[in-house]
Amino acid sequence: MALANYGSLLVAMLLVCACCTSTWALNMHDECKTPENKLGTCVLLRSCAPIRNLLLKPDQTVEDRDYLMKSQCGMQGRSVLACCPFSRKLPSRFDAPVELPKPGECGVMGITDRIHGGTEAPLGAYPWLARIQYYKSNNRYGFHCGGVLIHSQFVLTAAHCIEGVPSSWIVYQVRLGEHDTQTATDCVNDECADPVRDVLISNYVLHPEYYKENGADYNDIALLQLSETVAFTDFIRPICLPTAAAIRTDNLTGKVASVAGWGQTETSSSSTKKLHLQVPIWDNDACAEAYTDVRLSIIPTQVCAGGEAGKDSCRGDSGGPLMRYAPYNGSTRYWFLIGVVSFGLERCGTSGVPGVYTRISEYTDWILETME
Repeated sequence: MALANYGSLLVAMLLVCACCTSTWALNMHDECKTPENKLGTCVLLRSCAPIRNLLLKPDQTVEDRDYLMKSQCGMQGRSVLACCPFSRKLPSRFDAPVELPKPGECGVMGITDRIHGGTEAPLGAYPWLARIQYYKSNNRYGFHCGGVLIHSQFVLTAAHCIEGVPSSWIVYQVRLGEHDTQTATDCVNDECADPVRDVLISNYVLHPEYYKENGADYNDIALLQLSETVAFTDFIRPICLPTAAAIRTDNLTGKVASVAGWGQTETSSSSTKKLHLQVPIWDNDACAEAYTDVRLSIIPTQVCAGGEAGKDSCRGDSGGPLMRYAPYNGSTRYWFLIGVVSFGLERCGTSGVPGVYTRISEYTDWILETME
């Protein structure tokens, strides 16, 4: 056994012993304080990137070992729990360059790819959908926004899902592979999905020019970095980004797109099961005309879709995806992300007024630069 591995194993054993004799051991997701006196939650050691990385560090110092010992906060069965600091906001970009998945690895479903509008989505549909959970203090948690998986370590969402929630809320973790929010195992007839995957958020970056004006959000986009690498399955898989020039410059007006989610916004929830719907994409000038009564500007970095009575991104989530099933390099089709749910009228699904989304083709460079 390598010396570094032995050292890590020894630290892990010391953590276990410390937890077993601790009189103040906490339970999973209980609030805790890190050795630096920062607020965090008690989670599985392997789920916390800072602790996991320190544990695997090949040249641990005495201070490192002391920090690991003081980070322990309890046990779950035979697994060590550690106090993990909450996610932190980064000023510009992440420090670990990554490469986006290519079409075929992204943008495919384990079920029939061509899904038509309806109400409840089929089991396994849109495996890139994410639900964002917030920590609300005093061991209270809640899901209040959506997101979309674009890489094994990154989820894209709306900036207002971070800046537009109560200041005491902390963006905490994402849930992947969900279908029915009220069942532990999602099954339809005799087919069952894999268990959901909850992954802590370690860092996040907001678009530097995000702002709110007259109730509308602009440059409404943010990237969440996950604490663990997610393995792709039939029920958890990324969507493709419009990186190819032909897709980025495609005129979408009049074409049909899809929205999906649980009908959540920052303040409400309307469905326990994953919903989906097809919506027409509007010309931006026509969209701007629809919003003149409320004095909102629609700009090129936004895209509008919907506008049919009772059918809008109410069927999706704030921060969730607007998607198209489109050809790539010939006839093969994949699912591409074209928008992120941003805002609409307070009365969702108003006839003649579409929902407004952040236009992803205008932010592809920012996404790549922030990730790379």
